[in-house]
Amino acid sequence: MWTLAAILLIGVAMVAIASYLMGRTRIVLVNETGRELRVLTARIPGEQCVFEKVPVHGRVVCQGRANGDGDLFIDLEFTDGSKVQLGTGAFVNPLFGLRGVATVNADGGVSLEWD
Repeated sequence: MWTLAAILLIGVAMVAIASYLMGRTRIVLVNETGRELRVLTARIPGEQCVFEKVPVHGRVVCQGRANGDGDLFIDLEFTDGSKVQLGTGAFVNPLFGLRGVATVNADGGVSLEWD
């Protein structure tokens, strides 16, 4: 009797932990533009991470949970004031989230590697 109760309790705990972790988004952003970024912003539905003064080869981590379906967008503002908005085509939703590395390249593209 106690064994069955323990197994059920462990099963419920595992489901709760898995559902919490599944939808989490964790993206490492790498600046390979060749220039320092005054502002680097990563946006997913319902979340926004803003980083200032990101050096060349600098890495920052954006974590959160999407509140809807949508794509990862990255906004760059350079030290000379110029701005660029990049669509990555990486799909994010509340259930599965997104985990990986997004490298912003000098040619204006984004290289994606998912965990």
